[in-house]
Amino acid sequence: MNKKASMDTILNLFRLLFVIVVFFSIVFLARAFIVEKIDVFEIESKLLSHRIALSSQINYVDSDTGRIYVGVIDLGKFTSDDFAKNIMDSIYYGKINTEAAAKITLIDLDANTGYEVSYEKFYNKELYDEKKVLVEAKLVGAGSARRIDTNFYVLIKDKDEFRRGVLNVDTILPNR
Repeated sequence: MNKKASMDTILNLFRLLFVIVVFFSIVFLARAFIVEKIDVFEIESKLLSHRIALSSQINYVDSDTGRIYVGVIDLGKFTSDDFAKNIMDSIYYGKINTEAAAKITLIDLDANTGYEVSYEKFYNKELYDEKKVLVEAKLVGAGSARRIDTNFYVLIKDKDEFRRGVLNVDTILPNR
């Protein structure tokens, strides 16, 4: 009877070992397929770029109908002194914006000057200057920042004249 009891004990130990191995295999496979971190940096930066490019603060708005002509940049609005305030009010990330910054460059391809003319403005300039240092230092991880450039081919409306141009939006967002 002792031989049978010891044989049952050995078989039960093998069964227990088998169940433990199967359990850890299932846990290992489940953890391998579960995404623990989702990187949304590119989506957030493209969203900010498109919000800037489609904003009524830089696009031409017909005064009679109120229609926004997307892709037609009003040079008068873009070069105005109130540009930074207007764009910050239209794209609101909170009273103290520590989330998003951008350098907006409008390049006039058909300028009559014989050379390329560009106009440079900022969305949240202080944060842009602060995070630009982190981007150039190529730091990674939480507390650092990343940048992405987005180009939009646009028309530039200067009074009654239309010219070809490129709107470059260089966004910088902090890493999380």
